[in-house]
Amino acid sequence: MARGTDVTGLKRMYREMVQDQSSSARLPLILEREHDLRYGENPNQPAAMYKLVGTDLANITNIRLAKSGKEGWSATNFMDVTRALEILKYFEVPAVAVMKHLNPSGFARQWNGNSLDSIYEQARDADARSAFGSIVVLNRAVDTVTAESITSSYVEVVAAPEFEEGVLDLFGRKKDLRAVLYSNLDKLPKFVDDSVGGLYDIKSLPTGRVLVQKPYLTSIRSAADLVLDPLVKHEGKEYVVERNPTASELDDLLTAWYVAIGVRSNAIVFVKNGVSVAIGTGQQERIGAIEQAIIKAYQKAMDREELQYDPIDGAMQRQFLRQNPLSGAVMSSDAFLPFRDSIDTIAKYGVTAIIQPGGSIRDHEVISAVNEHHLAMSYTLERCFAHF
Repeated sequence: MARGTDVTGLKRMYREMVQDQSSSARLPLILEREHDLRYGENPNQPAAMYKLVGTDLANITNIRLAKSGKEGWSATNFMDVTRALEILKYFEVPAVAVMKHLNPSGFARQWNGNSLDSIYEQARDADARSAFGSIVVLNRAVDTVTAESITSSYVEVVAAPEFEEGVLDLFGRKKDLRAVLYSNLDKLPKFVDDSVGGLYDIKSLPTGRVLVQKPYLTSIRSAADLVLDPLVKHEGKEYVVERNPTASELDDLLTAWYVAIGVRSNAIVFVKNGVSVAIGTGQQERIGAIEQAIIKAYQKAMDREELQYDPIDGAMQRQFLRQNPLSGAVMSSDAFLPFRDSIDTIAKYGVTAIIQPGGSIRDHEVISAVNEHHLAMSYTLERCFAHF
């Protein structure tokens, strides 16, 4: 009997049509105006926010301004807040997402009981340059200590389920800062089989077309849903991942996977001790997203240590760092790793574990590389692309 969980046939899922028998030839949608916006994605695009009639989610989450600034919020502000909620909904412990341009520039969750202000500072400092003018979204009430930390740098919007007494007064010192309240984060659907009645993922395309799909829901509720020992058969041989993740790696792998769900593809997320080390996004090839994230990991670490970073050969200056930011980190990928080059690359920099969907025709080569470098690799058996 073969050791390992046989996932040889997984690649078929990328070739098979998934039909929705419930879809109809016509889809009447009713939208109700909810918010006036300062403008849309750009100042020359007038815009308003509408809510979809037929689902209670817009009313339940009740996203609204508690403190205004700049004559209200723009479309990008609103989009970043809601995108962050798509990440934070997976975390029961205190967590913070710092958002820029529909991607998290930094993310941190509670680790060993650290305080909310510490969690925020870890998320901010994961990419301090990008955090300038960011959207900060927290899944806990903001206290005055955390508010003081937030207002120590330039932030566009702070969103949370509650602001404790005195926080809005502190925010009042920043004329342009907008404070946003939301509710019932736990009611957002996130796992397969959660109810999505009346809710659609709607994307407007050029040429007068609209893509309508069911909202993305993951099947990964816990580490028990991961395939920790994937095995593939190729040309009469069996290839199985030999090392299981440690308990600490598993925690970070789940964190990295949930963060990747909120990152635009191609998405690569490095996480260590509950904090994002670097996030690669929007690259046209998988290895490019990995390389981008590695470079960012060193550049952000050098920023934190106040070392000069050269944009051309900055990664070569990593020898001046007190420690390697990727040593002991894990990596998530929103789609399968097509070649072993991804593994060979991250292994050179100290990454120890990977979470990915699986399903490449070269999975056997990827598994061989993982074993050669003594890494752990788990499969989710699902992809989490987010193109826009």
